[in-house]
Amino acid sequence: MILKRMLVVGLISTSFLFSTATYAVTGDEVKGSEDGKSGTSYGSINLTPGDQTEVPTEPIKPTIPPGETGNRGSLTIDNVAPLLFDTHKLEGKEQVYTSVVMDSNAQVTDNRGEEAGWNLQVSQTAFIDSKDATKILKGAKLILPVGLLETAGTNVSLAPTVSAVEVNETPNVLMNALAGSGAGTWTSVFNKDEIKLTVPAGNKNGEYISTVTWSLMDAPK
Repeated sequence: MILKRMLVVGLISTSFLFSTATYAVTGDEVKGSEDGKSGTSYGSINLTPGDQTEVPTEPIKPTIPPGETGNRGSLTIDNVAPLLFDTHKLEGKEQVYTSVVMDSNAQVTDNRGEEAGWNLQVSQTAFIDSKDATKILKGAKLILPVGLLETAGTNVSLAPTVSAVEVNETPNVLMNALAGSGAGTWTSVFNKDEIKLTVPAGNKNGEYISTVTWSLMDAPK
């Protein structure tokens, strides 16, 4: 609102100083002065919302193995982190495992041009054995740490906030862009040694898989 008032004041002042000024100008309009010693031209650019048919936005920091979603649009999740913890032997006690994925990250692009805000949530199903659906990894706890924010080039929009979350069946907010922030491309990069899966003792052997869902909402949380 302050910005709008400043612009109105500027236009009023211009009208007062130059009684012949017009505000329905075009970008290519040029004016001279009566004394022939000055001139006026205009700079013009028209920005529109990102095209829904544009190619996907590439990750700022590619994940290894890849995490690109291929999503297209004006508000998109571009990259998500595969949550892989390799192979380990049961040791008869609680164990904490860390991710083996390089440059795990979640990336969001907002090209709507409104700074309306958004939030990125994450949830997951239970870890179930790939061959025997009756076997569930009991008591497992997966934590995503606070990520390090990166953006593409120079970005004048305010950054979203990032949070550490426990990933479970309830969607939890990982990144949150309040109104007036989060425009452009933002990546939350996780330290792989801080992505932790805690597995209690007493679980059966098996190859356990969980489905992780990343959900992008078009308003702040």
